[in-house]
Formats: sequence, C-alpha cells, structure tokens
Amino acid sequence: MVRITGLTILIAALCTLLFAVPAVAESEWDWTIYKFSCLKKDWRIVNAIDALCKKNLHMPSADASIGVSFDGGRNKVTVSAAPPCWNDGRINSNSNVWIPQYWCERQFWKTCAQGNAQGRGYQIFGARQCQTFWISDFKY
Repeated sequence: MVRITGLTILIAALCTLLFAVPAVAESEWDWTIYKFSCLKKDWRIVNAIDALCKKNLHMPSADASIGVSFDGGRNKVTVSAAPPCWNDGRINSNSNVWIPQYWCERQFWKTCAQGNAQGRGYQIFGARQCQTFWISDFKY
C-alpha cells in the first residue's frame, strides 16, 4: 500500500502548478495572432499602436492620454487611468505608472483583436487594474 506523505503531496502540487501556469499566460504565438487579427481588422490601428508605443509610456501623461490618431480624425489609440483608480486613490496626479514598449504593443494588439469587427474597444490592464487601453470608435 502506498503511503501518502506531506512531501509527496507537495511534489504533486508543484508538478501541477508547473503544468498549469504556462497554460494561463499568453505565449508569443498568442501575441502574434492578436497582432495579425488586428492587422486584418484595420491595419491603420497597428500603425498607430507602433507610433504610440515606439517608446516606453508613463501614465498619467500627455503622450499616453492624447494618443495617436489612426484615421486622420477623432479615432485614436490612447492609454488612460481607469476612473475608479482616480476615485479611490490608486492613481493621482503624482503617479508615474510605467508601461514598457513591449507591453504597450501587446496589450493594444489584444484590445484590437478582441474588440469589435473594426478593432475598436477597450480593456483594462495592470496589476492594480488602472491602465485602460482605448481604441476609440467615434462615429462622424
């Protein structure tokens, strides 16, 4: 008969964790699929993402909140603080949330890929759920 010890349970739990965690996170392949899905919806959005995310962003900042237009009009890609974060103090005018170029691009690609048929929409990211990535859809 097999005796189950604490060490056996610990090893089994660690093995389960090792196999489960990679399945939860997105792989580079997933990010590539998001980017190509976005390209298929509207290539101009990908160009605007490239322009906005060409350097690391900080939030709140003028660069992030003004964003970059992708249609020559009012529609643009922007990053802003989620309103609840201003209300409860997670973000204030002295905050300096760093958004690396790597994550800026990928989070916009995901927002576009999972957005509407034209690639517009928004998603909230960040450890504190304060970074709102917007791809606007204003009608003229």
